[in-house]
Amino acid sequence: MELLNSLIGFIIAIGILVTFHEYGHFIVARFCNVKVLKFSVGFGKPIFSTVSKKSNTEYSLCMIPLGGYVQMLESKNAEGNSNDVKESDYKYCFDRKNVYQRFAIVSAGPIFNLILAIIFFTMTYLNGIGGIKPKIEVANDSYQIISINGTEVQRWQDVRVEILNNVINDKKINLLLQSENNVNLNHSITYDQSILNKEGDIIQNIGLDIIYPDNSAVIGSIDKQFNNSNFQVGDRVLSINGNEIESWRDLVLFIQKNPNTNISILANRNGEIIEYNGKVLNKNGQGFLGVSKQVEESSFVIVSYGLFDSLEKAFSSTTDYTVLTFKMIGRLVTGDANVKNLSGPLSIAQFSGKSLEMGFSYFLYLLAILSVSLGVLNLLPIPMLDGGHLVYYTYEMLVGNELPLKFQIAAQFVGVALLGFIMIVAFYNDFIRIFS
Repeated sequence: MELLNSLIGFIIAIGILVTFHEYGHFIVARFCNVKVLKFSVGFGKPIFSTVSKKSNTEYSLCMIPLGGYVQMLESKNAEGNSNDVKESDYKYCFDRKNVYQRFAIVSAGPIFNLILAIIFFTMTYLNGIGGIKPKIEVANDSYQIISINGTEVQRWQDVRVEILNNVINDKKINLLLQSENNVNLNHSITYDQSILNKEGDIIQNIGLDIIYPDNSAVIGSIDKQFNNSNFQVGDRVLSINGNEIESWRDLVLFIQKNPNTNISILANRNGEIIEYNGKVLNKNGQGFLGVSKQVEESSFVIVSYGLFDSLEKAFSSTTDYTVLTFKMIGRLVTGDANVKNLSGPLSIAQFSGKSLEMGFSYFLYLLAILSVSLGVLNLLPIPMLDGGHLVYYTYEMLVGNELPLKFQIAAQFVGVALLGFIMIVAFYNDFIRIFS
């Protein structure tokens, strides 16, 4: 069932993002009076295809949902040889348009992805999205994180983004905390500059002492694929292999430190003390049980806004994620961030399936983040991507002539090799992350 959800979520997510990206190229090309020969979502053999009687454009839906393309009329092919195009049709050719029009057509795809992110973020905030209140322990007292360097945070995801923003910008991190008695406390976090080289979640890596809601080791959900079917939702774990479990944190620490271990569980199930067995798996060198914690409603917060506030929040979220993604890529290139945190299609499919199960708002939120990522990725100055072509056009604007064809062809080979390397690393990380 989880595999099916991942597949459905992936197809829906990629289908929406790619279609809107290619529509950006398409609509601006049509606006610039360029003839579009084909609009394709996906690659390979077409599942569905139709030709517009009005524009003679072929619209296709293909079997491999990993991209798409818009084929435009051009007077020359990639090698610089002349295509069989009538001279009277040159005015409809993409390569015959001025450099500013070509720049606009190519940049429209990534820009439309950022616009789509704003739309999805707006819908998310209008509909409302839930999350766990960010609470930590400081000097043996419980505090909720209210803001980070002056920016309000309400969910752990907000905390994660703000911490990443400040770490990437090498800023000091100051938390405004509030106790259950409404007493405020300013708390500073010190961190090593190499923290981004660590694998895993930035929240845990930076050393926050997270307080899990209600803190008792009560099972809230069970992932059936990990074959720990003896567990039941509502079980209060009392001990593991004779070790007393007083809190969820105790359970997590024990499990993480004991990968590939058979365990004996003593639990309270509906007032009855029972004993059963389980298996701790290995995930990235740490133990993993495949169960999650039961959370009290008081630990949840629903974040929602009115229309105008949602739009404002959507613009700021899109800007934050765009800048954050660019800077994180820069850190990856310079070796200041861990390449093992790079994700590929398999992880995207897994996240899509889980967010689809969690509800409409979570799926919209994921689509918004993925749309930003797709837009940023295509703006990178790598040949074969939109950003690579934008570099060519910028050169042409500055110099007055096109970049020589031999340099463009050489750059294409470099671009293919670089993209191939990135995909191999991403797939490798996916396999290690999912199947370890």
